Amino acid sequence: MTQYVELRKSAARGTDSLAADFTRHIYTRQHLGPVAIVSNRPLDYLGPARKQWLKLSRTLQKQRSGTLNADKILKYTHTITRMQHARFTIKSPLDQPEGDIYFLSPTQLAIMPLHCFSVYLLDVIDMGTAKQMVHQLPAGALIVDYNHTAVWEEMLGLMPKKELEEQVTVEWRNVRRFLKRHDIDIDTLVPDTTQAYDAMDYALDELLSNSQNFLQTVGSFQRALELARPLKVHKEQRAAYDTLILLGHRVQTLSPTVFSRKFLESYNEDDTFFLYDIKRRFGLSVETLAEAFARHSAAGRPRLAQALRSLPL
Repeated sequence: MTQYVELRKSAARGTDSLAADFTRHIYTRQHLGPVAIVSNRPLDYLGPARKQWLKLSRTLQKQRSGTLNADKILKYTHTITRMQHARFTIKSPLDQPEGDIYFLSPTQLAIMPLHCFSVYLLDVIDMGTAKQMVHQLPAGALIVDYNHTAVWEEMLGLMPKKELEEQVTVEWRNVRRFLKRHDIDIDTLVPDTTQAYDAMDYALDELLSNSQNFLQTVGSFQRALELARPLKVHKEQRAAYDTLILLGHRVQTLSPTVFSRKFLESYNEDDTFFLYDIKRRFGLSVETLAEAFARHSAAGRPRLAQALRSLPL
């Protein structure tokens, strides 16, 4: 079982600045489950972290109010709701098992939150406590060490975070191979041209013939991406990642399977809504579901047309 470590430095000193840094880090990983912040003074960080969390939530609310994009509105709403209901606590997981963001002292690490994939170490802990903590973490968990004092790799067998980032590259190659077998080039689906909308529709029609395997492939990539976050990628690569996650959301929505929010909550800002006529996007027309069915049927996209017809009203 492998866990990972990130040796991190806050851009500025002070309780508020450190809270701002780890809160932004938590924001990128919040869908992974409970988080633990370990400090000798947990109560000192609780208030500043809540303040930063509310600040991030308000930023998302402004972004939501500034878009008419249906997918973005749904994504923002799910994320904002999750953030507003996040439970901050200084109690141990034994006393508060339903917490989301735990502020713990080293003496409380005998019992870690279940399914905790993110630990933020703000103060030095001894090796015995470190071993006790690590042994309770699931495979793929990340320890973010702001002190750079523990010998994580040599003594505890942790791997550097870059290994998680490299796994994203491996999974991305798997995605490209899968799509290539279906004659789909993800780069042609990035929404920067009118042709991209047609390309997305044809990709949806093709993938609906093998939706289960596609969703497994994109789900595996998404999991690797979530574990590696925060992740710095070029703008073009991020747009391709976002397009894939959105494509996964589209295929899932149009497939006769149990709906899940996992794709909807995860993709980034550069997304769009592909199931409607391009004229609708620019406010020139409003296409009904019947018109969409007819358009996709005439364009030779029978699976997509049938999937639209089968959507519950």
